[in-house]
Amino acid sequence: MFRWLFLFLTLPILFCSQNNVMVNLFCEANMIEIYKDGETLQVSTNQLDEIDTLFYESISESLSMPAFGVSIDSLTKEAMKSGIWIEFFFDQTIIINEMPFDSLLIEIKEDICGTNVIRGNDGVYQGRCFYLDLNGKNFNDLFQYLNLLTETEETEVELESQEIEEVEIVENEINSETENEKDKNLTKSKKTLLEKLN
Repeated sequence: MFRWLFLFLTLPILFCSQNNVMVNLFCEANMIEIYKDGETLQVSTNQLDEIDTLFYESISESLSMPAFGVSIDSLTKEAMKSGIWIEFFFDQTIIINEMPFDSLLIEIKEDICGTNVIRGNDGVYQGRCFYLDLNGKNFNDLFQYLNLLTETEETEVELESQEIEEVEIVENEINSETENEKDKNLTKSKKTLLEKLN
């Protein structure tokens, strides 16, 4: 009887401590990479701070659970060619529950209540995953921010290319005006020369 009571009292404590270890792990990352449709997204320091804030708000109440998911490197890398992903890199190999990793990869989606946390080792995503139950929260705000960030960048690139085209048009117009003036001056010179000859 006491053994069962001890077991039921101890398991939630172990579960909660495991939860805190997983959540706190993300704070220990020394580098973060953000991927959108297979491309690395360049962000400013202020944008990275906002991303950090939104991410930690999303996982602040999360619970770590055993994952049914198993990562296969080729399938994971293929999946990363679409959608938004965040990878947290650590300066050393960490082992939790006999599962080593030096990076943790998460796909950011809307309207999900939990997510697999994929372990990376030297750029290879292989083996059992961790799982985070977001415990009533979601990644909606983070997803919207990252999606808006990429849309804004695409718009800026389009605007820059349009400005270049406009500059080229203006230069062509200036060149054609200069040629017209040259033609007029040449015609005047011919007339003057003919008048002198006559």
